[in-house]
Amino acid sequence: MARIAEERLDAVREYLHHGFPDWALAERWDGDHEAHTFLLKKPREPLHLLKVSRAVLDDCGPRKLTGLLEGRQVAHALRKAEHHRLMLTARGLDPI
Repeated sequence: MARIAEERLDAVREYLHHGFPDWALAERWDGDHEAHTFLLKKPREPLHLLKVSRAVLDDCGPRKLTGLLEGRQVAHALRKAEHHRLMLTARGLDPI
């Protein structure tokens, strides 16, 4: 399996750092879901989790990926989601 281009992951990292400036960010590959997982943590706040599907990461360059994250208002959606866990796919955002 080919590696995901680092500049695409950087686009997601930068978006999340902008949307959650005081939060710690951890990440890992989720082979079961073919997605890259981004975990946002802050004391006294619930864990926020975003999975970005491999298909989205493969199909979108950094600029398009940033536009997709902004257009889908991912940061806002993570804050409002019942369990603060979302998956971004080509179809859109789905709770997980």
